[in-house]
Formats: sequence, structure tokens, C-alpha cells
Amino acid sequence: MRRGALAQGALLLFVLAPPPSGAQEIVRRVGRVTFRVDASQAFPGGVVVVRLGSRSRLGTAWALLDGRRAPFYSDAGVPRALVPVAAIAEAGPATLGVGIASRRGEQRIAIPLTIAPREYGQRAVHLPESKRVLLDGHGAARDGRRLLPLLRMESPKPAPGLLLPPVGAAGTGFGELRSYLGVADVASRTDALQGERHRGLDYAVPVGTLVRAPAAGTVLHAGPLTLSGETVVIDHGQGVVSALLYLSRSLVRAGDVVAGAAVVGSSGDTGLAPEPRLEWRVYLHGVAVDPTVLAAQQ
Repeated sequence: MRRGALAQGALLLFVLAPPPSGAQEIVRRVGRVTFRVDASQAFPGGVVVVRLGSRSRLGTAWALLDGRRAPFYSDAGVPRALVPVAAIAEAGPATLGVGIASRRGEQRIAIPLTIAPREYGQRAVHLPESKRVLLDGHGAARDGRRLLPLLRMESPKPAPGLLLPPVGAAGTGFGELRSYLGVADVASRTDALQGERHRGLDYAVPVGTLVRAPAAGTVLHAGPLTLSGETVVIDHGQGVVSALLYLSRSLVRAGDVVAGAAVVGSSGDTGLAPEPRLEWRVYLHGVAVDPTVLAAQQ
């Protein structure tokens, strides 16, 4: 292994050699710390999982990819970071940074990896005039700003459990580049985040279908929003947040603690939904990721 080190005051930087082409697990050791990187889901909309191993106690640690920071939390006693790969990320070489704070200063590790390509389609959506009027005025922008801090919630405990679909149907559409005829920036108005890639999975289910919590968590929001209609947001812990959109009604309130698979509402066609549907979004440290990919990582 080729290694370079640069000392700048209390900062120590290690740049590690790139892994073999196509490697899905990267294992590196620097001093007393072992870095295990699961890159099997390193593609746009995916998740990179980083685990640290050390015989001595580690200080505060974080991972950094494409300018997005992901803290390490305990997973069965092992420090683990779930690092989101944004749907707009470009395929190709990338650098995963890991920082560890200690009494001696800060140690930073640069680990090369590859973002694999993943193609997403395009879709034009027609909104009837009764829905288009929701985009007028300041309500949508206000709701997006109100929703954003909830989507970035960081609760150290509990560790998020296995995420399961909220309804018994197949979901589609994550990552699609959607255009709404005659209307711009619809997706970014919904959550105040950049980009028009579709944030979640759509489930074509009849109005009134029971919607269940994808995993245990605390309800952060339950109520109407201009564009997403009746919406339930659940904090699953450690930066994992679910948002359930376009409900006909919610059966929980902010502050409720819900079990996995607990009924939290009924599907509908509120907000901008052009037809009856449920949309399930999963945000990881404030970045929308494919819910099925994150479920596979738990």
C-alpha cells in the first residue's frame, strides 16, 4: 500500500492508494484504526457504508463525500457512517474522506473509490389546472423551508431498523428527471433542496389504502403541506428520515413514537398528486436516496 502523510500543526492527512478496479469492499489500516468501506451500492442514489475498527477508543468521527458530511454512529458497538450518494452525482472516480478527532488533533483519511453509473429515465407530468394553482403564491416555498430542517434531523439514537415499503405494492420512479409542463422547479420547491430528480418511490394505490411506518421512529410532522399534501415525516434515527406524501389523512401527530409497520395514515391524491398515489421518500443526512437501497444496507 502506497501512503503519503502530511503534518500541518495538529492535522495529519493520509492519502491511501486506490483499490483494485471493481472492488466492492475496501479495507485499509492506518495506525490502530481499520477502515472498512462497503462500496457495493456506490452509485447515484445509493449509499456507501463505512465502519471503523480500533482496539482503543475513538473520538468523534465523520465521513465526507462530494461535500456532504455524514457522522459516525454506533451500530451494535461499531462506529458506522451511512454516506449518501446524491442522485445527481456523476459516475467515475471519487474520494471518500474520513475524519477522526482525538486529543492529539485531527486525523483525516482520503480513500479513493468509484461511483458506478446508474441510469434514470425522464418523465413529463401533466398537472391539471386545479393542481397547478398550488404552485402560485408563497405557500409552497414557505412549506419547503419549514420541511427542510426536519429532513436533516440527526438523532444519535436509536439505530435505524430495517426499512420496509409502506404499502404492499411495487414502487417506481426514484431518480427520474421529471418535467412539469409549463412549470419549473417543482421538486426543489417541495423540500427546498436543489435538483429536479424525483426524490422518492411512487405507489399507484387507491385512495384510502392503509400506509404503514417503514420502520420505528418519532413523528416529526403530520399535517397538510401545499405541494406534498397531507404529509407524515418520521425520524428513524441516525440521519434516516422517511416522508410519506399525498395522504388523504394522517393518523398520528408530531411527537408520537411509532413502531415499524404501524398504520400512520391513508393514501390519497392531495397536494400535487395528479392521480391517487403514495410517494415514499427517504432522506439520509438530508440527501434523498433510493429507499430500496437503504433498506438493503440495514
